[in-house]
Amino acid sequence: MQRRWLSLLAVAAVLTGCAQPVDGVAVAGVPGLAEQFDPCSIPDDAIAATGLNPEARLAGWGEGLSVKAWTTCGWRGPTRNSWYQFDVYFSIQFTLDEVRQNPAFENYKDVSLDGRPALEFGLSSMDHDEACGTSFDTAEGVVMFTLATLGTASPQGDPCELIRRHTIDLGRYFPPSI
Repeated sequence: MQRRWLSLLAVAAVLTGCAQPVDGVAVAGVPGLAEQFDPCSIPDDAIAATGLNPEARLAGWGEGLSVKAWTTCGWRGPTRNSWYQFDVYFSIQFTLDEVRQNPAFENYKDVSLDGRPALEFGLSSMDHDEACGTSFDTAEGVVMFTLATLGTASPQGDPCELIRRHTIDLGRYFPPSI
């Protein structure tokens, strides 16, 4: 459990750092933060179909944590005692290029997820065989995914392979590509 909190806090800290005031003029038709895509809106049957546990959903950042520029939702693997957590983050304020510049991530690799240009990366706070991340731009903002080993569990598969599968399976629930 400790590794899960460390990775969540690391991601929250970096995303909070990214959440600086944005200069510019509001654009007609661009939704406000309250209207941005909520990853928890993905139907439970879709979550179960990709092999995640819809009953083990973690909505939001957790008690006492707030990152206003990002919405988030996460699910554990198929069982209550699963070895991993899959988290989805969404923001209308940031881009894939800004994810690429994030110091909490490393070992960037351009990939395609079911035809979407995407970025795959490691989490600097965890070993490469314990965590993976992916991200892609949409017409409404950027979506980012992380998959991290929980607690003292040993990985029982390749985190990058699993995150690719879950991301592709759930792809139709995200805003369309640019």
